[in-house]
Amino acid sequence: MQPEQEASPWPKRLMISGLVLGLIGAGLFSYLLDDFNDYYDPRETSDHTALYGQQNRMEIEPGCWVVNLEGSDDDYTIKFLYADGEDQEDRVPEGCSTDFQAMAADTEFTEITKLDIEKKTNITIIIECEQGEQCNNVLYLTNGDAVILDMVTDQGLITTLGACCLGAFIFPLGWILMTINKNKSSSVTLMQDQVTDIMSQEESFIKGTQKDILTTDQVYKLVRGETPNIEQNKPNVPSPFSNTDTRPTAVSKAKSTGSIYSASAHTPEKPPEDESWKNWDES
Repeated sequence: MQPEQEASPWPKRLMISGLVLGLIGAGLFSYLLDDFNDYYDPRETSDHTALYGQQNRMEIEPGCWVVNLEGSDDDYTIKFLYADGEDQEDRVPEGCSTDFQAMAADTEFTEITKLDIEKKTNITIIIECEQGEQCNNVLYLTNGDAVILDMVTDQGLITTLGACCLGAFIFPLGWILMTINKNKSSSVTLMQDQVTDIMSQEESFIKGTQKDILTTDQVYKLVRGETPNIEQNKPNVPSPFSNTDTRPTAVSKAKSTGSIYSASAHTPEKPPEDESWKNWDES
């Protein structure tokens, strides 16, 4: 019988490693949360700004530019025109698609439009406001595609997501392997207990037979795990006295038949032949 194999420590190590990686990822995410939020704040990621009452002319790169106004746009009318070339005084095309969306915890932004710029060009922004000098809200122009690309290639974000994902994969893997090893260990222990029980039965059986030679039927039953029936041979030791038999003999119980309440065979018409009943009556 082979000795019991020790359980591998690697499943537990994998579980611990997965838990540690998950905690590291959660800690990094909490630490870098403000940096991640800055990617959606136009005040941090915008390339150009415009104000009411200023000459707002700028050169912008190709991409989908998201235009956000800090605060409400109820009093504003904003136009985007090409600044030079044959397209001068023509409106810049709008309606592109990007995943960038302005968000900030301390203020609100109003999305004015999205400019679809196909090539590097100069544009002019005309801002009209009914409140005049009180219209001091800042207009932000953010290249949404460039911001999303910078965010997904951020080393801190990659490290954080990698640690969280790797921990989420390793931890359940280690738990599954540890469960499998535990079931195998329980099975081996059960088999060893069964083998030990069978061996003890065989030893007790061999001792009980007093080392007599087993018959074919007894050996067959023993191999199948059954206990064979053995007729015990009583020792036939001769008596040391020639005139007395001291060997033990089985005492047979006397069988009692009949009943004290059974009817007598004698009747008044047929009395007993002797006079014994008179002697019994007189006594």
